[in-house]
Amino acid sequence: MFFKKKNKEILELCITLYKLIVKQARTKEFYLNLKIPDTIDGRFELIILHFFLLERTLDKEIKKDQLIYKELLEIIYKDFDVSLREIGVGDLSVGKKIYQMTEAFTGRLFAYRKFNNKKNLGSMGTTIKRNIYGTVKNVDSRYIETIKSYITDSMKYIDKPLIYKVSENSSIFIDLNRYIIK
Repeated sequence: MFFKKKNKEILELCITLYKLIVKQARTKEFYLNLKIPDTIDGRFELIILHFFLLERTLDKEIKKDQLIYKELLEIIYKDFDVSLREIGVGDLSVGKKIYQMTEAFTGRLFAYRKFNNKKNLGSMGTTIKRNIYGTVKNVDSRYIETIKSYITDSMKYIDKPLIYKVSENSSIFIDLNRYIIK
């Protein structure tokens, strides 16, 4: 009685958006051609990156956008919980792991949000290397430059009207193959 019923339209939209984030984060070219580690950490980093690309189009002053942001985060954290349990993390450790993931998630978003200011684009390579390639030694600078181009172009590409009308067949992210030199 005292709890607000979730907006079904927003919930369905956010589930679809999250599926699209995960689908893009699992694009095999990230792992095969750009040598991002195909590990839990690598996929986690790409989910955060694509969440950032999407959330930056949301206006925190608009109620609908606030609801989308909040619900999308809730879905992401619930998925983290399920994923941890699936890989065998014990019930007593899940809370601690979720806390650590939340801290990492927030830190990455804070770093990526600096890209919104054109003055900070110069540090993008360092941020990519530290976060996306954090577990890799001797990353080829071509991979970092490719990811930088992908992020910069994606920031211009994703627009809110497309997000509001999204379906599971939508293409809200740029095709990564445009950036891959084979």
